[in-house]
Amino acid sequence: MAEANRKHLPNDGGDPPKKKNTTSAGGSKQVKIEDTSNRKSKKGDVEEVNIYNLDLLNEILEYKKWKGTTPCDNPDDLREFCTPYIRLDIGNARGWIRKMRELKTKFNDDSDPTDDVEKEEFEVWKKIWGGELKGDDHDPGVGSSK
Repeated sequence: MAEANRKHLPNDGGDPPKKKNTTSAGGSKQVKIEDTSNRKSKKGDVEEVNIYNLDLLNEILEYKKWKGTTPCDNPDDLREFCTPYIRLDIGNARGWIRKMRELKTKFNDDSDPTDDVEKEEFEVWKKIWGGELKGDDHDPGVGSSK
């Protein structure tokens, strides 16, 4: 009979509810407990962009052939290039800015990569950024220097 009068909790049979504020056992001090396993990152956090450099360089080369400019050239192009990836949860805007900066500055025209993967990356890199003015410290996401 007691079973029939038992109130069913909303999370009956599942995970316990997430607690925001609870009282600790020994006193009245409030302790904040938050489940962060499914939490989106804060605006200031940098999420890693986990894509192979060679694949990403090939995508940038295709974008340059299609658009006539690289995604690093101005913020609108960068946003247009990386938004589909961000929607698929591959990094965030800050992560993409950092990744593009790393790719652009990884080599220079005088680089001499040693392993096969870096040689392939360097060949694609030259097609994208090779021959640009030396000392071009244009930062992706900052805007055009024109």
